Amino acid sequence: MFGSRILSLVTLVGGICGMFGGSPALKAQPPAAAPVLSGLSQGGAQPGKAISLTLSGTNLDEPQGVWTSFPARIVIPLEGTNGRDKTRLRVQLEIPRDAPMGYHSLRLGTERGVSNFRLFCLDDLPEVVEAGNNNSRESAQQIPIPSVVVGKVDKEKSDYFRFKVKAGERVSFEVLGRRLGSVLDPQITLFESATGREVNGGHSNDAPGCQTDSRLTHTFKDAGEYVIEIRDVLYAGGADFNYRLRVGDFPCATTPMPMFLKRGTKAAVRFTGPTVEGTLPVEVTAPTDPAVGHLWLAPRGGNGLHGWPVLLGVSDMDEVVEQEPNNEPGKAMRLTIPCGLSGQFQTKGDIDHYVFAARKGQRYVIEAQTHELLSPAEVYLVLRDAKGGQVAVSNPDTPAARLDFTAMADGDYTLAVEHLHYWGGPTETYHLTLTAYQPSFDLTVAADRYSVAQGGTVNIPILCTRRDYPGPIEVTVMGPGGVTGQVVIPQGQPAKPNTPAATLTLKCTPDALVGVHAMTLLGKASIGGKPLIRVATSRPNVMQALGNLPYPPPQLESQLALNIASGAGFTLAATPATVPLAPGTKAKVKVAAMRKGYMGPIEVELRYLPAQVTAPKVIIPAGKESIDVELSAGPTAAVAPKVEVQAVGTAPMLGNQRHTTGVTLTIARK
Repeated sequence: MFGSRILSLVTLVGGICGMFGGSPALKAQPPAAAPVLSGLSQGGAQPGKAISLTLSGTNLDEPQGVWTSFPARIVIPLEGTNGRDKTRLRVQLEIPRDAPMGYHSLRLGTERGVSNFRLFCLDDLPEVVEAGNNNSRESAQQIPIPSVVVGKVDKEKSDYFRFKVKAGERVSFEVLGRRLGSVLDPQITLFESATGREVNGGHSNDAPGCQTDSRLTHTFKDAGEYVIEIRDVLYAGGADFNYRLRVGDFPCATTPMPMFLKRGTKAAVRFTGPTVEGTLPVEVTAPTDPAVGHLWLAPRGGNGLHGWPVLLGVSDMDEVVEQEPNNEPGKAMRLTIPCGLSGQFQTKGDIDHYVFAARKGQRYVIEAQTHELLSPAEVYLVLRDAKGGQVAVSNPDTPAARLDFTAMADGDYTLAVEHLHYWGGPTETYHLTLTAYQPSFDLTVAADRYSVAQGGTVNIPILCTRRDYPGPIEVTVMGPGGVTGQVVIPQGQPAKPNTPAATLTLKCTPDALVGVHAMTLLGKASIGGKPLIRVATSRPNVMQALGNLPYPPPQLESQLALNIASGAGFTLAATPATVPLAPGTKAKVKVAAMRKGYMGPIEVELRYLPAQVTAPKVIIPAGKESIDVELSAGPTAAVAPKVEVQAVGTAPMLGNQRHTTGVTLTIARK
């Protein structure tokens, strides 16, 4: 599909999926010749912009394509040594204006495999690159408000940035460092530029819910110029101490409220956090796709600026929101099991009470979720029966509060939910699940990336952790066209802990589209007459890739990558990547073959042409490398800004082996 003699290549990619969950992982290593990404020239971009991005690493030569978890048009200019250099690759990205803000990922695919992922942020703030000579307050780099500064902290140094504000102006400062997988433990401090004095209340180290990153909002009493310092708390630094510093009057949210929505339901979701005044609720319809376990929502202020997105969970049960007053057992909010509950410790020492009916002999589980939803709250649970007797309490020494009990009598039970440290306020939110105990299972795969050749197969070992469910589990691949796979984990498997329960053989058709694709593995079982669906994860790999970040973006855990390599004796590329074509005119596309030992003829056909656009079938003669294909647009051809077309090459002498590459038509008026 790609080669050093071709001028450029283009592909349209996108898609994202994720779900909570995880279990121990198998150890797996990618092929030794697979590409490895060690860095990006920049770790983000603005939606609606076009950027040039340089990938660095090893084995980056002869690329098949770049995959992103957001929709984008990606061009690899194969000029000079680009595409042949093993350590650097330049790519061009055109990002749609409506691409979603937040954490995304990027991978590179070659004939030899698929790379590790690198995080890539989409942010609507204009981007500023650190100048590099800003290591003192006197040499602080001037930045506009609003902006996002892309920088890196050096050892035993600080980075300084200066900015101007009006009297009474409010500005938020937020560092994305540790949350990007950086080893930076950032702190920020504000100074008056003229005097060098630290601004009262202008310091942040570990902000609540930010996984040791810094965030603060300050209203400046006096107009003038100020300086912000960013450094590692231990004055450490180096290549992996990168950050993104967001500056502007944007909302600072910690979680949404509610924190979960039931699949298929619609709700107005508001935001909680230190600075959310004036932020309007967002109308959200939860997806029905069982592979989607979350959404990212960006709070928008009245001035149009977005704060960094927060995590909204998606569940399979009814979801309710805490209703005050419920600070006394006699005013406890009634719940119906099963349900999910979103609550908040409004003030210091706030204790929330809930009551529900339980049946004698039934086993129940109550669990609290906070840190995995990026809330800093720590929950303590106390359960009492109808007579006020204590039934169960959560263990204060475990990170997640959980009660697992069997009701000794029919009747009402009252649950008291309090903060382990008696804290309260806008950041202290929590989510509870109350369910009758149900057996379950988790699925884990050894790696987060796999490769297969067109017409070939690849085996994926699956590890299963069972929780009182011994029955069969059907595992199915959800992936690109031409890729199938299914296996049933037999009853009782695995026989030994931490051993594969089954091996799924993934099959790829000969005409599957070459390149990197998203893939998900779904495990399905019937438990108690009800279906249970779990998504296979690769959480340990994701955590390791992000410097052992405790709570990485959850979509990465189940977002597996599949690289489809050419199974034929040749690959194709087409230039120009984008072809302008007006009604009543003609244009040419050069289709080139990179031969891999096969020197025979290759039949070329352009498929999925729009109405009133035609192109003949042609043949690249034996031993030749390319041929021109002429496109003709009729006088009434519909105007279309972008049309995706496939150039398909077929080699009859190789049993009709095929290879496919993409072409984009732009049909404009004369």
